[in-house]
Amino acid sequence: MKTNEKILTVATMLFDSRGIQASGVDTIIAESGVAKATLYKHFPSKNHLVMAYLRSKSDKFYEWLNSRLVSNKANSIDILISLCELVETWITTPEFHGLPFHIASVEFPSPEHPINQYSAVLAAELQDYLAKIAKTAGARDAVALGQQLTIIFEGAALVERLNPGSGAASRAKSAAIALINSSI
Repeated sequence: MKTNEKILTVATMLFDSRGIQASGVDTIIAESGVAKATLYKHFPSKNHLVMAYLRSKSDKFYEWLNSRLVSNKANSIDILISLCELVETWITTPEFHGLPFHIASVEFPSPEHPINQYSAVLAAELQDYLAKIAKTAGARDAVALGQQLTIIFEGAALVERLNPGSGAASRAKSAAIALINSSI
């Protein structure tokens, strides 16, 4: 494993289990077994490390989702139904700790903070991703549907994070499917 990957892996484990603010650079250095200069060589600041963590979590989510969405359903409502089922599965896995960009925006609430700004970029990316799938599936207003699905999925993610096993993910899937059926 490359040094930057090792640092990011350790930071991810700490950020996911303790929170971003509660995981100091000294702890990340100690847990990863690298020198401070090495960490800063790969990540010039903790903000850079946090943004790399957020990017990595987003990329892994999209890779996971894309690998499971069936491309032969792309031009039909079926891809959106599959998307809803996959989001429910993802939110209800034991490994789910919430949406990292939500958590980061709460830990860094100032709109001027780079982590908060990057969280907003990632939130918009999710909405654009969903709108693209909606457009491919034939939604009348793909941008609106993408935003509506984002609202539903983000809400379910928050409720399930705060109250695991609450059924929010299943209810969100049902609501999203009803919305999709009325939008195609």
